[in-house]
Amino acid sequence: MSQHSGSHTSIEMLGREFFAALDARDPRRLRATLANHATFRALPHREVVRPADEIVAYFGTVVSSYPTARWEVTDVIAEQDRAAIQFVVREYAPHLGRELISEQVVIVRGNESQIVNIVGYYDSAEFHRLFWDDGMP
Repeated sequence: MSQHSGSHTSIEMLGREFFAALDARDPRRLRATLANHATFRALPHREVVRPADEIVAYFGTVVSSYPTARWEVTDVIAEQDRAAIQFVVREYAPHLGRELISEQVVIVRGNESQIVNIVGYYDSAEFHRLFWDDGMP
């Protein structure tokens, strides 16, 4: 049991560190969480982004597109080599006088030291409406 407990903590810590690095806009820190051969999909059945350096470049574009956005992990359910991570993306929209908020989930798989796969799950229509349509000045 203690063997599995360590991996639970490890995958949870990796997932939390991935989002902390994203929130800090720190590409080196983000890259350190990913195995060289890691894969990422924004949604199931979407194109796969790989390897790790391409994932870092993808998220560099994301954070550039939302310069004041914050990423905050709100819950993690971890078991063995995988975790479900719930997080919130927040960005203040001055022209609306309020924050835009998107709650999302990713499933993360890893090994003892790095993330090997991430698949995102979110309401893409809601995100588009909030951050692209309503979010436009």
